[in-house]
Amino acid sequence: MSVIEIVKNFLVQKDYINANDEIGIEDSLLERGIIDSVGIMNLVEMLEQEYKIKIDDDDLMPENFDSLAAIDSYVKSKTN
Repeated sequence: MSVIEIVKNFLVQKDYINANDEIGIEDSLLERGIIDSVGIMNLVEMLEQEYKIKIDDDDLMPENFDSLAAIDSYVKSKTN
């Protein structure tokens, strides 16, 4: 499964979105009200476990976690 699919599944499992909700990969998760700061922390925890990576506090910026595309890019940068 791709990073984007894993994140979408996470958002559905945690009831941030419904399975049928349309989310563009560039859509702002924060601006659309899909996820908040607590949700970001939950997402970070899941990504660390799923990909065996450490996400530093310095990396907790909207540029890295505000959209599916940003999350995908960030995770790929940490795993390559």
